[in-house]
Amino acid sequence: MATDYIVAKYGSDVRAVAAGAVPFLRLMGVVSGGWMMARAALVAQGKIAGGDADPFYPAKIATAHFYADHVMAAAAGLAQEVVQGGASALALDEAMF
Repeated sequence: MATDYIVAKYGSDVRAVAAGAVPFLRLMGVVSGGWMMARAALVAQGKIAGGDADPFYPAKIATAHFYADHVMAAAAGLAQEVVQGGASALALDEAMF
């Protein structure tokens, strides 16, 4: 959603797109972190299924669940901020500052 918005609007409203640059970078960090946590959890599940009893692996799965519940929850809001935030960020004239 956010990337599609940037690609579609950059040519016609670069200021609104630029207003969402920081939230977009935060979104990419959150989503990339979630992807890496999910990959690590899958490896940990495989190790556990293979009989490895190292306590690191259940801890890795718990950490991935925590990340999903507490960090990934911000992704939808950040995407919305990228898409909808430009108008309010640009609502005041520069002279008002």
